[in-house]
Amino acid sequence: MAVKLYDVFDIVKEHGISLIAGEKGMKNDVRWFRIMESKDVLEYLEKGMLLLTTGVAIKEEQELIDLVKMQHQKNSSATILHIGMNIQRVPQELIDYCNEHDYPLFSVPWENSLPMIMLDLSVFFLEYERMDRALEQALQNAISLPEKEEGYLPVFAEHGYAKDETYCTVLIDLHRSCDKFECNQVEQIKKRIKMILMAMGTNSFATEVDQSFIILFSKYSMGMINEGASRIKKALDAIGCDFLIGIGNNVEGITKISESYLQAMWCVKASSQKGIKNCIINFEDIGIYKLLSLIGDQKPLKDFYEETIGALDEYDRQKDARFKEVLKLYINNNRSEKKVAELMYLHRNTINYKLSKIEKILDCDLSQVDVFVKIYLAFCIENIIM
Repeated sequence: MAVKLYDVFDIVKEHGISLIAGEKGMKNDVRWFRIMESKDVLEYLEKGMLLLTTGVAIKEEQELIDLVKMQHQKNSSATILHIGMNIQRVPQELIDYCNEHDYPLFSVPWENSLPMIMLDLSVFFLEYERMDRALEQALQNAISLPEKEEGYLPVFAEHGYAKDETYCTVLIDLHRSCDKFECNQVEQIKKRIKMILMAMGTNSFATEVDQSFIILFSKYSMGMINEGASRIKKALDAIGCDFLIGIGNNVEGITKISESYLQAMWCVKASSQKGIKNCIINFEDIGIYKLLSLIGDQKPLKDFYEETIGALDEYDRQKDARFKEVLKLYINNNRSEKKVAELMYLHRNTINYKLSKIEKILDCDLSQVDVFVKIYLAFCIENIIM
């Protein structure tokens, strides 16, 4: 969770805090705040901190200049100096440095209570985090219960997401190919995703659901969304996990977010059926699955599956056979007996025998194009509804 520095400043400026240098850095992200008095603990400093310095450990101006410079070099967001007791004035050299490097430097009079400033900062950050969680829940509501607009529209509006803007959902699926995924890896991925989204702007956010991530983009072109997905793919490749990234279409209006999400989910299902991993799939590129996605009632799809290859499921259960596996490999490898034999480590004659048995069980001719299409379609259906 990170907020912009100008939002933080708007909250605490009533305490007499004023900006004295580095105005161009007011868009810096702020994750939290802490008191920092000595450079000895800088190695433990997290990125994006707002630092408060009273100068209690500083004896000379040069020490103050060096401390703030190092705070900037450690990727802090800004520094607030408590002026009047330990720090009598802000050296011009420090002001010049902060202006040159766009590092915001603030001052607050000593008589203004530092504990009260920290209290207001704590309340602000905790409230922002609460709102962050509320926004994530609103996205999940918009996906699962789109007809109940009261469960998500007010929260989206509070965060500046207009009802009639364009929205696109991206699904990052991890658990299909990561059976033993470490919690620290999930946290690492979450941080990478959030950093990438923040670098793209303020009109997107992500939520985690069962070791998968759903990202909502608002007012982005498909080109920008694909660019963001490419950056996330690069980060996931570096971490070394298996994944699929599905991208739904841009839709008009918040109430259609669920439509975009379902499209992204179809992308993931279509790719997993083909054994694809570690790639990005757009809804426009999933072929026959795009047509299947238009069928809202799944009963006709299940009926078609049962009528086409359901008999193989029953035969395999009764005989402890692997005929459906043979048929799937045969269909997915362009009806090549040789390729199926190689993949199953069996003699080609054995595969031919099994295919003949399959034809008898299904009462079909596998050499016919229409039969091939029907069976291929049945396996596509199996992947998405079974």
